Amino acid sequence: MIIVIADTSGLLAALDSAHPEHRAANEAIMAAGLLVMSPLLLAELDHVATRELGREAALGAVDDLRRWMSRGRVVMPEITADHLGAAQSVRVRHRALDLDLADAVHVALAADYDTDALLALDRRDFRAVRPLGHHKAFRVLPDDLPLCPRILRSQAPTPAGDMWPPAASAR
Repeated sequence: MIIVIADTSGLLAALDSAHPEHRAANEAIMAAGLLVMSPLLLAELDHVATRELGREAALGAVDDLRRWMSRGRVVMPEITADHLGAAQSVRVRHRALDLDLADAVHVALAADYDTDALLALDRRDFRAVRPLGHHKAFRVLPDDLPLCPRILRSQAPTPAGDMWPPAASAR
């Protein structure tokens, strides 16, 4: 089972049917056995989705997350003092990247869940940061999906009901 740590950028791409990485972000979500989402992202996701896609899309995204959480498909773990300590050490170690707290918490959560998979469009940051656990580097999804080449994936037809959220909104 692939455990994927979700970043706001990847979730927003999946939500916005007009986003150039919409299909690929959805493939990454569908490939995940478990999607781990920091509670730090919830307000950010709601705010940016409302601003970019409208209130209805934001409401739908939160409802979808709630349903997926009730089914055990998405978890939103509590952020502890240990997570914050690990995140701060990542931010200090990678000071030149100017990582925000949410991105550094992703690194801490990845160590907790023993995963190297991150759904994020912040490629530069997550390619530069080394995981805290035994993994040598992060797999940044959707880029590192072990599926067909990206161009073919983006042109492939998508079966109805196979996307997140089910009623994805366009700008």
